[in-house]
Amino acid sequence: MKTSDITLLHGDCLELMRDIPDGSVDLVLCDPPYGIDYQSMRRKDKAKRHPKIAGDGKPFLFAIPQLKALVRKSGGVLTFTRWDVQQAFIDSMQQNGMPVKSIIIWDKVGHGMGDLRRAFGSRYESILWSPMADFHFSGKRPTDIIRCPRVGANQLMHPNQKPVELLEELIRMTTQPGGTVIDYCMGSGSTGVACVNTGRRFIGIELDDHYFETAQQRIQEALDKPVQEDIKECEA
Repeated sequence: MKTSDITLLHGDCLELMRDIPDGSVDLVLCDPPYGIDYQSMRRKDKAKRHPKIAGDGKPFLFAIPQLKALVRKSGGVLTFTRWDVQQAFIDSMQQNGMPVKSIIIWDKVGHGMGDLRRAFGSRYESILWSPMADFHFSGKRPTDIIRCPRVGANQLMHPNQKPVELLEELIRMTTQPGGTVIDYCMGSGSTGVACVNTGRRFIGIELDDHYFETAQQRIQEALDKPVQEDIKECEA
């Protein structure tokens, strides 16, 4: 799928990113596999559960060495992660010339499942922010906590789906209208929908056949919708 503003690529991101010109992207915004072999247990009917994420056997650090070359000097990198693998992503970004300047906390409002007897109920995820040398915020300096409800279980099209409103907020904070955003593990296409809604160009890469088709459909539906004046925002 390709329009003047949307490019969707089906395949291995490590190979496909090699064909993207250096310095052509304003923002990398990605939720890569954390390496926790996650299986959603929300659906009682096992036949209807979302499939496991491809490449989730270990933290997906393999694309990080390619990121800095893609991003303009005025751009940046936003990477979702989780407390138990966060340091691995920080170390890899640092080793590849992208020091982390901020850790943004996404407050999901409600907590998840996990160990109900011994662990505190987790209601946040981390987002690592690495700006390039010439990046600067165009408006008011944002804070590092964003409160935005998680996607409801009945609305999930992907086990790790992020709210479009959260992604829109991150995009508005770090790019200008007309800028280019890449998500090299786009899953069900939420980042692409957020780019359509905020007037940014989008490059999305997905390996899984099912999720690639889902992303195509969702992004096309967003393109077909009339422009809405009322925009739902998260609390930042």
